[in-house]
Amino acid sequence: MDSIAHRRAEVRRLFEELITAYGGKDFDTFKRYVHPDAEFDWPYLPLKEFPDRMVGRDQFIATSISGMADCDGYHHQVDRFYEMADPDMLLVEYHSETVLRSNSRNYANKYLGILRFENNLVVYWREYINPLPVIEAFGLNFQNAALA
Repeated sequence: MDSIAHRRAEVRRLFEELITAYGGKDFDTFKRYVHPDAEFDWPYLPLKEFPDRMVGRDQFIATSISGMADCDGYHHQVDRFYEMADPDMLLVEYHSETVLRSNSRNYANKYLGILRFENNLVVYWREYINPLPVIEAFGLNFQNAALA
């Protein structure tokens, strides 16, 4: 395997491990894969109150702990990887499934992630998320959602 193919395989493995940890609310393991100063952004927000950009792994984890408090995790699964010219960049489709404890509603969503790794750590993560399943599962109205 050439060095570029090897690096692509390594980045994919890293993502699978971090998204499994994240989806299982194993934030101690998750943070081993993310740079402390990583940048996160969401072009399409599910909630108006949610920031469209966040800098810092610990802030992201704190927000995630709060956001996942009503379930036992999102149980993310990778659906497909796409090759990028830069082997440290990753384009990946993944999905989540859980049940919310407070209302017994199913929450399932699909995501498209664009990530950049440096020294085997995520330094940038852009996530495209469908806001409609969030609104539906959490019983929100459109006035509270980012779509309003």
